[in-house]
Order: sequence, then structure tokens, then C-alpha cells
Amino acid sequence: MQVKHINSNQREEWNAFAAQQPSFSLLQSWEWGEFKAKLGWKVFRICVQEQDQIIACVQMLIRLLPTGLFSIAYIPRGPIGNWLDNRIILQLLSELHRVARSHRAIFMKIEPPLFYNPAIEQTLHQYHFISSSYTNQPRATTILNLNTDHTGLFKQMRKRTQEYIKHSSRSGVTIRRGNHSDLKAFFTLMVETGKRGHFPSRSFEYYEQEWKSFTDDNQAVLFLAYYQDQLLAAHMDFCFGNHAAYFHGCSINDYKELRPNYLLMWEAIKWAKDQGCYSYDLWGIPDEVGKSVYEGKELPISDRNDGLWGLYQFKSGFSKNIVYYMGAYDYIYKPLLYKLITNQTFNLDTMDRFSVMIDSFSHSRKASNTL
Repeated sequence: MQVKHINSNQREEWNAFAAQQPSFSLLQSWEWGEFKAKLGWKVFRICVQEQDQIIACVQMLIRLLPTGLFSIAYIPRGPIGNWLDNRIILQLLSELHRVARSHRAIFMKIEPPLFYNPAIEQTLHQYHFISSSYTNQPRATTILNLNTDHTGLFKQMRKRTQEYIKHSSRSGVTIRRGNHSDLKAFFTLMVETGKRGHFPSRSFEYYEQEWKSFTDDNQAVLFLAYYQDQLLAAHMDFCFGNHAAYFHGCSINDYKELRPNYLLMWEAIKWAKDQGCYSYDLWGIPDEVGKSVYEGKELPISDRNDGLWGLYQFKSGFSKNIVYYMGAYDYIYKPLLYKLITNQTFNLDTMDRFSVMIDSFSHSRKASNTL
């Protein structure tokens, strides 16, 4: 068993291993690393091999902070491997710590691609990771199983969701696939939606680079919903391996009675099915819902529309299969600076806002607006 850094000659082998994971692992794909590198992140791809076969891998992103003196290390939906095998985990962590320390990282944040497991959480605590409430990837989500045809998928949805999809189509809403020339309109709508929902917007360059990184292999698609000549809503969806996910969505505040988002989501689901995917991740619902499912409690009933609650009411009409991930864990290298950063992050509400703060001071024109 040996730990090694992977070069571009092993790109296909890396992606093949990452893609076979039981959950959506795009954020550990080779292409995701290339995308983030274009936005100012350093990318380190490390694997554990046994008899020349990859048995665990991790793509770590490191970002220099505005002062140029320190950095943060981030592992989205990773590491990938057998978390119950201490030999593998210890070897990976040893190399991750070495790289993070050599770049003067204040902390390393990991978000394992695993459903919540107290035994694994205990292992992480034994390795001196602390549980973090600041997550960048959704901890709770709704996943649609695509194991039937279009007709079967439609019939599995909530009756009201079926009615809204039909109503939207009958009312004259049309869906078309977008191309690069549509990104500006998509970006404008994303900014408008962000202001309305009080969440930080990413830069146009972020979406453009993301699009370019995945469309060549048909791993990304942009869907646009129109009524006559008016753009009502848009979706950007991704697939990797046998799984697909809804990543970005936006809409105007008018014409809600036409229910364009329902028809848009249905088109995205059919696309995922036609790509040969086994599942479609609707990407994010309130953590309280996921925790209730894990604990075997009744689902919380709420008429709230703030945060992810409104989206939960919408997404639950497509699937009731709720999953609850491990969440985020931090390994702290510089406690005083970590406390300073997390206090600032607390004041800004989310890690997304912390990332926007970093980029607002960045001297690089290729800074991203997200972790």
C-alpha cells in the first residue's frame, strides 16, 4: 500500500474510481479540479494504491488568503475510500496534513461523501477533527431514483406536482437547452434571484468556467424556461458517472402562476435519465428534515418559506427519498486564526459569504465566489 500524487496520465483511472461511488461525486472529479484551478485554487490529487490499483483518493483544494501569508484547505465530498479501514485513512490524512501545513493552512475542511454514521464521526474526532456547522455542500438532500422510464418517474411524483407540470406546459411555457450565448442571461437571473433570496451570487466567470469545464463531455446542461419571449427560469444540471444533480437554479418573481420551475425540473430529470444516470440529486433541503429522517422521527411540518424551506416544499413533490450526510469537519492548524475566521464567518451567516469576503479582497481576476 502506497500514497502517491496523481498526474494527468492517470486522469481516466482517477475518474473511473471516483465515478463508481454510490453518491454524486462530481466534486472529486478531475474536471472539477481543473475548473477550480482556473479560479485561483491549487489542486492536489492524492491516492492510496494497492497492487497498482487505486483504493482511496482525495482531491484537495487550497486557496491563498488575501494577505498571502496563510491559506485554507478544502475537500468537497471527500476523501473517497473505506472510512472503516484505519490503514487507508491514516495514510491519506498523513499526506493531507503534510501538504496543508506546507501551504500554511489555517484549517482543513472536509465534507465526506457518506451518509451520517456515528462510528465514522467518532473516528474523525479521534483524528482530531471537530464537527463544523459551516458546510458548503448540502448535508440533507432529496434524491430521486431513476430506475424506471419517463412514465414511471412521472407517476411517482406527488399528484399536485404532476398537475403543475401539465399546467405549465398547457399554459404555453416552453423549455429549451441553452448554449454559451445564454450564460449572460442565466447569470443575470442568478444575481436577481440571489438578491431576492438574500444569498451571495457567484461571478459570471465562475459559471462560464464551470460550463466550459463540463459541456464538452455532455456532463452539464443548461435549461431555460420561456413564456412567449420572456425568460422565466433556468437550471444548470450536471452528471458524473451514474449520478446527476441539480446545481444552480434561478427564476423571476413574475408569472409564478405558470409554474415554470416544475416543468423545468421535469425536463432536467428526463435528461438525467436519458444520460443513463441511476439517480438525480435535487441538491439541498433543510438539515432538520434530514436529521429527522435519520433519527426515525416524523418529518417536521412547516409553512416556512425562508432559507431552504420553500425549496423543500417544492423538491419533496418530486421525491420523498431523503438522505442525511456526515456534514463538515475541520482540522485546525492555527487555532487563533481559525477562531478569527469562524467568528467572521458566523457574522456573515454562511461559508458562501465567507468565500465572497475572501474574493472581494483578492488581487486575482480569476477569483471564484464560492468554496
